[in-house]
Amino acid sequence: MRASTRFLAFAAIAVALLGSATAMEFDLVDRGAPKNHPEENMKCVLEELAPSTLVMFTYESPDGTHLNLKLYDPEDTEIYSDTDSPEGSYGFTTELEGDYKACFYKTNVDKEDLKNHKVRLDWKTGVAVADWEKIAKAEKVDTISSTLRSLEAEMREIHNGMLFLRQKEAELRDLNESTNTRVAWLSFVSLAVCIGLCVWQILYLKQFFQRKKLL
Repeated sequence: MRASTRFLAFAAIAVALLGSATAMEFDLVDRGAPKNHPEENMKCVLEELAPSTLVMFTYESPDGTHLNLKLYDPEDTEIYSDTDSPEGSYGFTTELEGDYKACFYKTNVDKEDLKNHKVRLDWKTGVAVADWEKIAKAEKVDTISSTLRSLEAEMREIHNGMLFLRQKEAELRDLNESTNTRVAWLSFVSLAVCIGLCVWQILYLKQFFQRKKLL
């Protein structure tokens, strides 16, 4: 019994450390937008995501104020929007690699109202999206089995993340080598130009002094 308790404690710590979720709270501020263009007061938050990543995006207004939301992919294409809502959620699978942008604004641009208004935002990706307790109850499995499945999914996601980082490292290494090669060629060309100019200058001065009969 004691060993099982220790294992569950270790598993819970591992899940907490490996979970992929980002939560934040921020203020909406007034940027002097006119009342007929409230979207100019947008507050945008970026999250860098890998391709083929399952994402659950949730937001809420602590004081119940209704918000407008626009969600953009890395190519600035609008993939989701919500209007006049105090809270909401949206799940999707990423197709592109890069920064996904969530922008919030209010229809009412009253400065005093914006000054004290907050938004809570939560990004969950990969296995952090799954409700493992609900899955365990639905499939009638015990806590240890559910924890093991959660850890397995976490390790699979970490493995995919490592492969993604390895790919990015290879791309950056190729870019670095290409840049070094270009710099080397630029240095060689610059040196050749300098030598050519020196030779031309010497020959020109020699001819000049010969014409002046100084040599």
